[in-house]
Amino acid sequence: MISRSNPDSLPRKLAKFSGIGLANTALHTGIVVLLVEILHAHSTMANTIAFFVANIFSYWANSRWNFKTPNSLQQYGRFFAVSIFGLAITIMTSSLAAYAGWHYLIGLALVFVALPTFTFLLHYRWTFKR
Repeated sequence: MISRSNPDSLPRKLAKFSGIGLANTALHTGIVVLLVEILHAHSTMANTIAFFVANIFSYWANSRWNFKTPNSLQQYGRFFAVSIFGLAITIMTSSLAAYAGWHYLIGLALVFVALPTFTFLLHYRWTFKR
């Protein structure tokens, strides 16, 4: 007998969350490149616009495909709060690495390891909790 894993298991949700995160990163990058290279926007403005578009996409994809919850403004508010908290952690981690005199890629690696797991758990336990 072949056993199938539960499609709603925590490891599967984490894998879907990671896949959405990769798609989200590609979307963010594509928007920045388009706005800067084609429309000659300032990089700060391009990244700001890309952040909001990618954040809305990530919320929609996670609520629909991963956590299977209906969209709501209250839930998006939680999602956005976790996103801003994640940004603060990113800034603090990279600042700590710079203060310690580490190469910036070490700080980036710490962000890439810790942040997705941390934000996933916050979304799982708070944003999309049923």
